[in-house]
Amino acid sequence: MSYFIPERRKRKSPLPAIFLGGLCAFALYYAFNANTQTVPVLPENAVRPHLVNWLEDNPDAWPAQDPIFNPVAVRRIYRRTDYRLLWFDNYNLSDTANDLLKQLTASSSGNSSMVDYRYHLGYFDRTLRDTPQRLQMAAVLDVLLTDAFISYAQDTQLDKLSPDGPKNHPRLRGRDITPVNLTEGGFQMASARSYPQEEILYAANDSGRQYFRGYNRETPNAQTIDRSRYTTQGRTYSRGSSYGGSYAPRYSTRAYPQSYPRVMPNFRSLQDEGSGLAPAHGEGLLIEENTPFGSDAQALREQLGRYRDMANSGQWRPIPAGPAMTLGAKHANVIHLRNMLSLYGDYHGYGSDYGSNKFDQRLHEAVVRFQVRHGLKPDGIVGKQTRDRMNISPSARAHIIETNIRRREQLPSDLGNRFIQVNVPGYTLNYVEQDRIKLSMNVVVGKKVHQTPEISTRVARVVFNPTWTVPRSILVNEILPKARANPTGMENMGYRVVNGSGDYLPLTSQNLKSAAAGGFLMRQKGGEQNILGRVKFEIPNSDDIYLHDTRAKSLFGLTDRDYSHGCVRLAKPRQLAEILLRDEPGDWSRYRIEQLTTGDETTEVKMSQNVKVYVTYWTAWVDGQGRMNFRPDIYGKDGLAANQFD
Repeated sequence: MSYFIPERRKRKSPLPAIFLGGLCAFALYYAFNANTQTVPVLPENAVRPHLVNWLEDNPDAWPAQDPIFNPVAVRRIYRRTDYRLLWFDNYNLSDTANDLLKQLTASSSGNSSMVDYRYHLGYFDRTLRDTPQRLQMAAVLDVLLTDAFISYAQDTQLDKLSPDGPKNHPRLRGRDITPVNLTEGGFQMASARSYPQEEILYAANDSGRQYFRGYNRETPNAQTIDRSRYTTQGRTYSRGSSYGGSYAPRYSTRAYPQSYPRVMPNFRSLQDEGSGLAPAHGEGLLIEENTPFGSDAQALREQLGRYRDMANSGQWRPIPAGPAMTLGAKHANVIHLRNMLSLYGDYHGYGSDYGSNKFDQRLHEAVVRFQVRHGLKPDGIVGKQTRDRMNISPSARAHIIETNIRRREQLPSDLGNRFIQVNVPGYTLNYVEQDRIKLSMNVVVGKKVHQTPEISTRVARVVFNPTWTVPRSILVNEILPKARANPTGMENMGYRVVNGSGDYLPLTSQNLKSAAAGGFLMRQKGGEQNILGRVKFEIPNSDDIYLHDTRAKSLFGLTDRDYSHGCVRLAKPRQLAEILLRDEPGDWSRYRIEQLTTGDETTEVKMSQNVKVYVTYWTAWVDGQGRMNFRPDIYGKDGLAANQFD
C-alpha cells in the first residue's frame, strides 16, 4: 500500500516522536545539571575599571553610602595588587573574608554604633542580604572589607592587645576579639582559640554557599542544627547571602579543626612611604623593619674595584639616543640596554636572549632593579632620566665611589648600637638598632641655596606641639612682608611678636617694626598651623638644624625632595618619637603620643638615652643586601658634572 494514502497517515505510530522528545529532554537535563555543578571563574581583572575609577580617577563617583575611612592605605593596597579582588574566591566571599567579618562582629559587641559604622557592619548586613548581586557591588564590598580590616588593625594595634587575647585588657575584657599582630608576612590574627561548638558558625543549607559572619565548614561529629540564625554576644543575626547572583557555585564542604590560625592578606606594604593607617596624618602604625643596614667602607672598596674592572674591560657602551623603551618594545637599542644591565649586574638572562631586540619581562625587571638602586621611579620605562643615569660611565662611577669612601671614613667605624642616619641625596632617614634598620622614611632636605649640612650629633629632646622662633633671614625676607599685608591672617596661624620678657604681643605695626629692627623676635605658637608640625627632634648643632614634622605632606611623594630651608622634614615623626621614647621613663605609647599631638600645648621630653644622629651626604653606598646604590649629586659636592641633574 502507498504511504501517501490518507487513511494510513492518520494511523502513524507516535513512538519516534516520543523517543526524540525524551532524548532532547535528557540532553537538556544533563546540560542544566552540568552547568549547576560548574564553578564559574571570575576574570582576573573584571573589577579593575571600577576600582581604578573610584580610587584613582574619580573618588566622587564612589557608589556606596559608607565612606572609605582609610583612602590612602586602601589606594596603595589595590595599586600593589593591580586592582584585583582581595576577599573573594571567584564569586563568593573567601574563608579569610568570613574570618574577618566574624572578628569585626565580635569587636563591635558592646560598643557604640560608631564602631559598627567604622567597620561597615550595617552595610555588610544590608548588602549581603538584600542587594541585587552585581559585579560592581562585589567590588564595593571588597574595598569596604579592606577598609574595615585597616581600621580593625589600627584599633587593635593602638590598644596593644596581647597575643593571648583581650582577657587582660581592661577595656576589652570579656569580649570575643582576636587582635591583629604584625608579623614578617604582614598582619595576622593573633590568637587561634577553640570555640564552643554552639558558637561555631555554619552555612549549612542545601546550596553550600558561604554566609556573612558564618563559615562554610563542617566539624567532625557535628550535630545537625538550624543555623539560619545564630547569636553572638547577645546579638542575633540572620544569614546573609553569598555574592554569587545567578552564579551560585557549590563548594565542597571541607573539614576544619575548631582551632586554626587566621591569616589576613599580606598588607605589610602599609609601612611604605606615604601609606598610612591613620587618616589624620597619614603615618600609619609603627611596623618595625628588620633589614641589614650595611653601608660600610669595605663594601664600597670592593665595588670600587668592580667598577674599575668594568671601565678597563672595554665592554661598556652608552645607550644611543632613541625613543623611550618599555615592555613589549622592539628596537635596536634594546640589545645595548640588555648588555649594559648585564654588566651592572641587574640583568640575568639566557645566552640566546642577548641578541634579541625585544623588550621582554626579564629585561623589564632588570630596569626596575636599576631604577630602585638609583632612586628613580621604578616604572620599568627607559626614558631620558633613566637613560641619563645609565650612561654615566664606569670610570665616573668609580670616581663617585672613591669620594664616598672618604666621606664614610670620616665617620666612626662603629656608628653605635642605636643611631639615626639621614642621607641627604637619598632623601631618606633610617633608624638603626644593632645594625638592623628598624624604621625608614622619606625626608625633605634643604634646597641648593639652603643646603642641609653634614652633622654628627645626638637627639637631645623630643618636643610635641613645638613652637617656632622665626630665623632672622626668614623673618626679614618672608614673614614680615606677609604679616604687614595680612596681620589678622598671620595671627590666626599662631604668629606673635615676642618681647624681651618672653611675652606674646599682637602683630601691630609698631611691634612688627620692632621685630624688623631686631629688638623683638617673632614666634609661631604650637598647634595645627605650626610650620614644624606636631613633633620636633632637637639635635644640637651650630647650624640650628633639627628634624621635624611638616604640614606639607604631599612633598614626600615626589622623587626629588630638596625643598626646605635646611632642616630635615620627616614623613613619619610620630613613629620615630614612639621608637625613640619607648626606653624612656613614663608612658610613651602610640596612644599617648596621639594625645600629645593634639591641641596647642607644648610638651618637651629630654632624652636620657644616647641616640646618635648622622646627617650624611652619600651619593654612593652599599646597602644591607649588597646592592650598589647611587644618587644624584644635588649640591655639586662630588666634583663631577655628569652626576648632577638639575
